[in-house]
Amino acid sequence: MRKMTFIVLGTLAALVFFQNRYRVINFILGRDRIRHYFIHWIMRIPFFRNKFIQQAF
Repeated sequence: MRKMTFIVLGTLAALVFFQNRYRVINFILGRDRIRHYFIHWIMRIPFFRNKFIQQAF
């Protein structure tokens, strides 16, 4: 019974997060420090860095 409750609550939490994913991402990346660290982290990954550079120039 406890396992079933955990599965149902987990599924509901995932559904709510999925429906509001862009709002959550905008809220998190709206913070200057977090956005700064996220951009630095993404730019360390060659695939993303190349995509950004190609679009910029």
